[in-house]
Order: sequence, then structure tokens, then C-alpha cells
Amino acid sequence: MLWSSAGIVGLAVVTLVSTAGAGAAVQQAAARPAPAPYDAARSHPVEDPYYPAKGDPSVDALHYGLKLRWAPKHRKLKGKATIAFRATAAESRIQLDLGNPLKVRGVRLDGRTVAFSHPGKNLVVNAGVVLAKDSRHTLIVRYAGTPKHVKAPTDRSDIAHLGWTVTKGGQVWTMQEPYGAYSWYPVNDQPSDKAFYDVRISAPKAWVGIFNGKLENRRTTAKRTITRWHLASPASSYLTTIAIGDYVRHRDRGPHNLPITYWVPRGDQSTLSELRRTPKMIKWLEKRLGPYPFDRIGAVVVPNFSAMETQTLVTMGGQLLRDYGARSFRADLLHEYSHQWYGDTVTPDNWPDLWLNESFAMYTQIRWEVSRGWSTMNQWRRYLKLTDNDSRASDGPPGAYHPQQFGDTCVYHCGALMLDRLRTKVGVSTFNAIWKGWPQKHRFASVDRSTYIDWASARAGQDLGPFLTAYLTSATTPAG
Repeated sequence: MLWSSAGIVGLAVVTLVSTAGAGAAVQQAAARPAPAPYDAARSHPVEDPYYPAKGDPSVDALHYGLKLRWAPKHRKLKGKATIAFRATAAESRIQLDLGNPLKVRGVRLDGRTVAFSHPGKNLVVNAGVVLAKDSRHTLIVRYAGTPKHVKAPTDRSDIAHLGWTVTKGGQVWTMQEPYGAYSWYPVNDQPSDKAFYDVRISAPKAWVGIFNGKLENRRTTAKRTITRWHLASPASSYLTTIAIGDYVRHRDRGPHNLPITYWVPRGDQSTLSELRRTPKMIKWLEKRLGPYPFDRIGAVVVPNFSAMETQTLVTMGGQLLRDYGARSFRADLLHEYSHQWYGDTVTPDNWPDLWLNESFAMYTQIRWEVSRGWSTMNQWRRYLKLTDNDSRASDGPPGAYHPQQFGDTCVYHCGALMLDRLRTKVGVSTFNAIWKGWPQKHRFASVDRSTYIDWASARAGQDLGPFLTAYLTSATTPAG
């Protein structure tokens, strides 16, 4: 996600077996391997320290198959979610997040109709048996209703709400960091759980439904346009996106013949010339961060003035160009693309470690702006040092920011200052190797700060723990 201020210039079948337990007979589901392609999505979900009500660590989603039908006139969404998952512990209850404006019509687990409840945003499924630890299953949820966006844990004006957003004309777009995907499909809505996606969207005939990944099929019937999408790499739920509206598709090619797609509103193509800078941006990023990690890239333009690093297809607010100008739009686009390495391929498994995304994306953006001649590195250093204490005082430090101030300045700028000082501490060559090596070494992983500190320390040949921990947790700017 971009920094909000203008800144300085710039499906497995299971068998049931009876087992004895605690003096009573219980049924336990025996595991059978899921299809091999899903193994890359095996995660180790944790309860998030900041937003523990979102997600459930007993569920490891492996694949979401979504069938969605949008009726804009009545603001109605009809959905079917087929979810392949792994039980991370022996449980008879499965819990997912699903917005309560959506009503569940029925649930099936491994081919059996099962009981469920839907208190608040929690969809709780009674398996009727104990699901064995590490067993894999298929859950099918049919639901319908009028989706509602959810309140964001921040006072940032550009992300006041999250999830399913509808324009006056009935078109749809989403941004959902740190959560909000549950406003439109049943999901384990936490960053530590990555999964594959296959999505079918039925939209009014004149419109098109857009999702992450590859557009595998697009067909038009008498009244509807139906698109099918495949996301070939596992993604956390906050990195999914959907847009439904009157869009025009433009195609491009990047380094190594990388497929690029821009989805731009038919009525306003003004962002296209800026989006066409994508190939050069990816080339610049590859030199600093290593090979681009996914099979495609692109952007969808939505009616907002924020932006989001949604995987393989970044979500760009068209108002950024109109309200803040070409340079700001361009820098934000570069910022979101840099997240494909820092945030998307390697993802924090908890939200206190948002700095693992934003500090690096901000630092990369700064280096790019300097390379364009928009400012100098010394100007940025002076600015970051000047504002660091105030940012820590208002937001909390970058690794311990206030939970109700998600995505505020400190996690961007204080973290960027930390990285610049890390560069001085370890030397340019070592820093550049760490900067490039981290996302390449931890591809598709969800990690925490201790993993980064240990890994970076090994590469630097010195213990970086005290240095990094001070910058991440100090209430004031650390010395040095």
C-alpha cells in the first residue's frame, strides 16, 4: 500500500475411521494427500497479535475456487466457494471469516451436508467428526446477499473502509489491507495463510469482472460477461483484488517477455500513458531485487486515491493522477510493483511486522526517485531524520505501531531511515546483497522479524539484532 501523504518531492476425499478417546468413541477423519499442486500453498497460520478476531490458525487454506455473480441493480452478490484446506490441529469445528450481510445458504464438507452457524462475521462449521491434524478436506459454501465494506483500523482518509466497495453506478472495486476479503467471500483472512485461487466472475454484459492472475477465458452471453481467472502462485487474502465495471484491456510486454495487462476504465484512459512505463520499472526493479517472482504483472485502475500491491495485478487509484499529478502516480506505481518482491512473494505472517513490506517498498521508492533526479539521497536523509521522532511519537515505532493506526507514516519513513542506516553499517555491497537476496531466498513464504534478523545477520557476518530491534521498537530515534 502506498504512503498516504504527498511526501517530499518527488479438493481431497477423506475416509472416516473410528478411534477411541477419553473413554468415549469419536470419529476422526484420516488424511489423504491433496493434489500435489496445492502443496506450495501449505502455510503455518498464526493468530495475529494486532487483529486476532480475523482468521483462525486451525485452518490452512490451500485453494479457493470462487464462482461469483454480481447484480448491480439490486447490489446482490451470489457466490459459491470451494475451499481446499488442511486442518492444522485435531478439530471438529472449522471457522472462517465471512461478512454477516452475506447469508449462507448451505455448507458441505467432503461431500456431506454439515451444520453451521454464522454469528457476526464468523462462519462456524460443525464437521460432525474430529478432523485429524494435517488432514486435508474440501469445504463448499453457498452464499448470497448485499456485501458491505468494513471499517479500517486507521484514520487514513484514503483507506477509511476496506473490502467490497460499490460505486453509485454499481461498479465494484476492492482494497483490503490488513483485512476485508471476508466482505465478499469466506476466507481465512490473515496474512500468514497463503492459497491458490481460481475465480469465475459473472458480470453484466457491458462490463467485465477482473481478478488477479491470468485471464483464462472470457465469453459473452445474451446478458452476461463471464471471465475465468487463475492465480498461479499462492497469495494471502489481503493481496487479492476484484473489479467489476466497464473496463478496456491493454496488453504489453516486459523484461523476458513478461505478460503485462492494464485494465483502464473505458471512460477515462488518462492513466494509460503512465501505466505504459511498467516495463522499464520492472527492469529497474529486477536489477536491485532480482528476477521478477511471478508469471505476469499489470494494473487495474479504480475510482480512489490510494493504491494497493495486489498480487500480479496492482490496484491503482485513478484519482492519484488527477489530484496529485503524474510524478506522484508514477512513484506510487513503482512502490506497488516493488511490493511484488517485498510483501507478495515474501509476506509477514503478522501485522506488527508490516515494516517487512512497507519499509522496504518505501526505501526502494526513494532510491528510484533519486535515480530519476527528482531529489537527492541527502535530501531524503535529512527529511527522514528530521521527521523520525515526530512519527514515532504519533504512530508508534515502525515495528510496534499503534494497532488502530495501521499504515501510518512511521512504518514507511522510520523504516526507510533504518534501512539507509543499515546500508551504512554493513557497507553498500553487503546491503545490496541482502536487499536483493531476501525475497529470492524466501519465495512464497510468510515470515516474522526474527527470521529476517537471523538471515540478514548471517549474510552480514555480524549480529544485527540489537541494531534492527532498536530501530523497530524505540520510542525515539536511535543513535547512529
